[in-house]
Amino acid sequence: MKIIGIATSPRKGGNSQKLVESVLAGAKDAGAETELICLTDQNIHPCIGCGDCKSGHDTCAQKDDMSMLYEKIAAADGIIFGAPIYFGRLNAQAYMVIDRMWALLNPDFSLRIPAGKKFAVALTCGPGDAKTIQPMEQYFQNTVCGIFGFTYAGTVWQNQLMSPADLEKFPEKITEANELGKRLV
Repeated sequence: MKIIGIATSPRKGGNSQKLVESVLAGAKDAGAETELICLTDQNIHPCIGCGDCKSGHDTCAQKDDMSMLYEKIAAADGIIFGAPIYFGRLNAQAYMVIDRMWALLNPDFSLRIPAGKKFAVALTCGPGDAKTIQPMEQYFQNTVCGIFGFTYAGTVWQNQLMSPADLEKFPEKITEANELGKRLV
């Protein structure tokens, strides 16, 4: 069993990355092989809307680190997708990856990857509450999981996180993230 974590925050080592790491730790404790992919370490460009991935080619026209991420997503049994919430929406880097995942679909919108991968979400924010998180959770559950054939496994989130070490103030959230990781296995 292989579980990958995708940390999309532009802040390396920040709260959303730490939450993803906590989910991965739970998955590892349950026997999974885990891997963390931080977008801060990758060279990934936004989708340019060229349509090349839908015009007879089975890959994206852009030659960047998204090619590696496509392979990791295809090979994984489960995915934990972590992102900070900025002004009531996902950060730009998260949308960049989701937009580029368009290349994982054939021209008829069938999947180029195996269906049924477990998919969980780790979200963080400064101000905001459940009303801030709920639309993002629904987006992942209904749109992302629906389009890519993922099986939604849950969301862990925490607000009131302003500095990189703030997640440590919420040990119960780290425990919840660990439990979510165990459910991915």
